[in-house]
Amino acid sequence: MFKKEIKQMGAFQSSVPSGHMNFQLGHLNIIIVTDGIGYYDKDCFAPGIAAGKVKQLLDDHYIESEYVELAHNILVIKTESRTVLIDAGNGDWSEKSVGRLPENLLRAGISLQSVTDIVLTHAHPDHINGLISKENTLVFPHAAVHLSKTEYNFWMSATPDFSKCKNTIESCLFAQQQAKNCFTMLGNQLKFFNETEPLFDFLIPIHAPGHTPGHCMFAVSAKDEIFIHMADIVHDEIILFSNPHWGTIFDVDFELAATTRKDILDQFARLRQRVFSYHLPWPGFGHVQKAGSTYKWVRERYVTSN
Repeated sequence: MFKKEIKQMGAFQSSVPSGHMNFQLGHLNIIIVTDGIGYYDKDCFAPGIAAGKVKQLLDDHYIESEYVELAHNILVIKTESRTVLIDAGNGDWSEKSVGRLPENLLRAGISLQSVTDIVLTHAHPDHINGLISKENTLVFPHAAVHLSKTEYNFWMSATPDFSKCKNTIESCLFAQQQAKNCFTMLGNQLKFFNETEPLFDFLIPIHAPGHTPGHCMFAVSAKDEIFIHMADIVHDEIILFSNPHWGTIFDVDFELAATTRKDILDQFARLRQRVFSYHLPWPGFGHVQKAGSTYKWVRERYVTSN
């Protein structure tokens, strides 16, 4: 399996009882919806690095759990004519700590039938499994699902190259099969985008390969206001900010992902770019700061427009 989720949502639910938060960005209504928290084995991070080094780093930040907790933050963008999700979460295939997107959308006043578009950052299971139910029905029956053609071609290939990944080949092939099943089920609802052309009038893809070949960030803009959805450039706020080159077993091309991660963190810190993250602590907004030779995540606890 790509991950191990073994606990129930507890503190996260109590700290975000409604499961959503919203603010206005120009003419865009931005809603953040939680899909839950996943609990990952520590060995998913920093493969090849001595366990003692990772433990010391976490101890220095008073992290005593044997698991790394990752949020799953779904960005919803509403206009007069569209309701757009970026990624679809884990669905009902996983442990009960995740897969909370449908119920939290409803709490936010968004029906599954009203979603017009879902834009995928990439095709890992925790981003696409929420599209298809265990009963093999479409969770969002009227939504066009937008995916980079580069990403689609990789996962649909008869011989995808996993030689640069540090996960097991069995886990990689399992993830591929999940992607292939999902794409097949979507049929004509699956639409492809070019990584150099805007989607709609408020969403611009930014190709950021390494985590997967077609992995994309997205610039969300309205008039003079802008932020970047950085997708899975960084998964946690301690290990990968302190050591971007340590990487994760989820990176399909480990070395390229590390280079991309370092370059983008440099850029975000230099430009003081406002950023949204799929996996960093709720509500997912913040900034990257340079901290000597490494980086630091500065979280926005209360989200408003700039």
